Amino acid sequence: MIRNWTELVIGLWIMVSPWLLGFSSIGIMKWSNVLCGLVLVLMNAWALFGKEPMDHEGEGK
Repeated sequence: MIRNWTELVIGLWIMVSPWLLGFSSIGIMKWSNVLCGLVLVLMNAWALFGKEPMDHEGEGK
């Protein structure tokens, strides 16, 4: 679980780094960072906040 939180924070950093590091004027670099960061954030948010897997009786763990 700590791994998912760490990767979520890294994804957020990747998303905002073009503005914080001053290369937001270079379009392809900015959008590649935003897209990669968004993918990381969405995947880890899904892992953290998604539904728990169902057991064989249809109940959550």
